[in-house]
Amino acid sequence: MSPLQFYSNDVCPFAYRVRLTLAEKAIDHEVHTIDLLDIPEWYHNISPTGKVPLVKRGDEVVWESTVINEFLEDAYPDIPLLPKDPVARAHARIWIEFCNTAFQPNYCGLVFELDESKHESIRTVLQDRLKTMDEGLAKTAPGPYWLGEQLSLVDLTYYPFFEHAPVLSHYRGFDIPTEYTYIHGWLGAMRERPSVQENQREAEFYIEAYKPYVDGSSGK
Repeated sequence: MSPLQFYSNDVCPFAYRVRLTLAEKAIDHEVHTIDLLDIPEWYHNISPTGKVPLVKRGDEVVWESTVINEFLEDAYPDIPLLPKDPVARAHARIWIEFCNTAFQPNYCGLVFELDESKHESIRTVLQDRLKTMDEGLAKTAPGPYWLGEQLSLVDLTYYPFFEHAPVLSHYRGFDIPTEYTYIHGWLGAMRERPSVQENQREAEFYIEAYKPYVDGSSGK
């Protein structure tokens, strides 16, 4: 069977989720980088949304990062990234849902919102979301991961946004509070993962890459 085809972009945190999962599960794949500021016409013939990430196996395509990661978990089960226990598995999905619906929209909202009058309210909500996350990680201490001792899709769902955190600090003056010690401990553990070390980019890369979005020149 030919390698899995992975359509990605180095800036996109959602694509990064899948990139980490592919690395952790040691899945043979080929990468196709899509320019998000100039999406090629041919890509629309593959992707129903024109967005990344997307994976293609044979003639079949799967898109949306959370769905892709679950597909990879099902299709390549040899290195599991979700618990077998149904309740633990459900709790993992609850935390992934929290990231997608409660944390990420406010994180990205603070980055992309050009109306500065709205920033303070977004900051307040984001602080509250981080507090909830720190309390959640405290329950699995000594961890070091979201579900305890074993890395899971939960960790890979959240981590990309934290690697992008220098963007918030540089453009919005928002830093992860030092009192959220469990988040910082988890981040330390994640940065030790070979999958992260092989794929991570420097802060300057993200700061420069996000510039067209935070100054409104991207047209997105």
